[in-house]
Amino acid sequence: MEFNKQSGEQFVALMGQRRSHPRLEAPAPDEALMQTIFNASLRAPDHMHLRPWRFLTIAGTDRQLLGDLFAKDLQSKDPGVDATKLDSAVNKAFRAPLIVVGVASYDNNERVPKIEQAIAAAGVLHNMGMAVYASGFGSVWRTGPYASSAIVKEGLGVLKDEDIVGYLYVGTPSKGDRPLKPILAESFFSAWPGTE
Repeated sequence: MEFNKQSGEQFVALMGQRRSHPRLEAPAPDEALMQTIFNASLRAPDHMHLRPWRFLTIAGTDRQLLGDLFAKDLQSKDPGVDATKLDSAVNKAFRAPLIVVGVASYDNNERVPKIEQAIAAAGVLHNMGMAVYASGFGSVWRTGPYASSAIVKEGLGVLKDEDIVGYLYVGTPSKGDRPLKPILAESFFSAWPGTE
């Protein structure tokens, strides 16, 4: 693939407009587009090419099973929880037509610490979100207590020595883009050691 100044400028402009879409509805990108996105997203930085990741896709009626796991986790923490809160937990699995669960599947490698491997897995999930946005859809990355829940992890088949790095909810934004709040690079970037 050839790169040129114009394509680079377009990519940077798109990246500067990326935002999360917490309200998503059908449709999600079709299967062919998602396969293209999945393939491209795997080009994330990955020290020693360990591929320390795997991903689960949950859509359609299978979201009920995920919602049931969320409710089971909530009930384990509060056996007397009321039905409204249980329904709310289940409904979290229906906030988008497609959910991609990012799992850091660690390789026991002395040269690549677990945190670096988790960041690599997160990088793939981030690439997915960027590609979804570039394709005219929306996504939101969520974690919360259901990312570290032993009940949810076991129900999803996530091993004890693996971590859920996030749930990427994917679909069509139900509202237009919200205005972007400015983020100034100078607030976060500085030259080191700063003597010149």
